[in-house]
Amino acid sequence: MEIRLSVGLLAVLAFAAHALTASEPVAVLDPSDPDVQALAQLEDATAQARTDLERTRQLANEYLHRGRPGLAIATVRAAPPDLVRDPLLTHRLAQAYEATGRVDDALATAQLAHARCLCSARGVQTCASVPRCSIGMLTALEMHEDALEMLARWGVQDPRHDGRTGLAYRLAQRTARIASIGVTTPVE
Repeated sequence: MEIRLSVGLLAVLAFAAHALTASEPVAVLDPSDPDVQALAQLEDATAQARTDLERTRQLANEYLHRGRPGLAIATVRAAPPDLVRDPLLTHRLAQAYEATGRVDDALATAQLAHARCLCSARGVQTCASVPRCSIGMLTALEMHEDALEMLARWGVQDPRHDGRTGLAYRLAQRTARIASIGVTTPVE
């Protein structure tokens, strides 16, 4: 009986020691991959030039493209306030919130991006510090806002895994197309 207990205890200790032994770290990204190196260079360049709007936009977009919305959120939130006034950067933040399942935050942020874009497109004096928006960008932001409003109204909790997300975007796109048919002059 003592031998069985000792052997059992030894087996448990050996298993525990094996489980607690440090293993090789596994990187999510391969540092030798040229794509990853380009991302690292973009991260470094963005960190070096924190006031560079285009680099900040590129980095947030790259994180979204790679399925890392949390990093996109961190990038935009770490940007100086002057950059965050940019409607496109605010739009990237809304997309990142949506990708993390935060529909209400995404909607509020999309509404802000749309309002900023509309203000700059109209040339309102108080919007002088906001980069000018094109009609195409204004339409895209409005479409995103409409889709998010539908998702919020329908109670969608996770847009990534809910079939209604595609429907909301198709309906918003249809509405944008119909609205754009009648637009022939700049926003007034």
